[in-house]
Amino acid sequence: MLSVPAMAQTCDDDKVASAPTSRFKQGNGETVTDSKTGLTWLRCGLGMRWDGASCTGQTLTYDWHSAQRAIEELNRAKRGGRSDWRLPTAAELQSIVETQCFKPAINLDVFPYTPESGFWTDTEAAGFNPRAMIIHFIHGGEYVANKNQSWRVRPVAD
Repeated sequence: MLSVPAMAQTCDDDKVASAPTSRFKQGNGETVTDSKTGLTWLRCGLGMRWDGASCTGQTLTYDWHSAQRAIEELNRAKRGGRSDWRLPTAAELQSIVETQCFKPAINLDVFPYTPESGFWTDTEAAGFNPRAMIIHFIHGGEYVANKNQSWRVRPVAD
């Protein structure tokens, strides 16, 4: 089972994990690298901080343009020892959805305290300007969202 006791996550142990813990290599604690995609992820959503053992604080919400600016700030601060953070594409963010679980649909051992919420991607919705895709971690679905809406951010680096 992929869970953290404080979360109300539900997982089906009869299903094969789509994003097992073994797939992610620990970086400096604050980051993990996905051996399947080669991408490096911040373990905590923006607004939270890694305290050496887990994510603390609250994830913040941003409209799409503010999310881009928040990532620029993240790069200036060299968070996680990097300066190449960006919004993930929809496919990249979808790659960390844990289909074995919902509420939230993510491996909480790797990405602790991820809320059951939508997270921005850099994928703009074709024909639906000004909209972009979000991945909603209540169950891992992909949706079109207006760029003026507020959603959460999970930065990625190559």
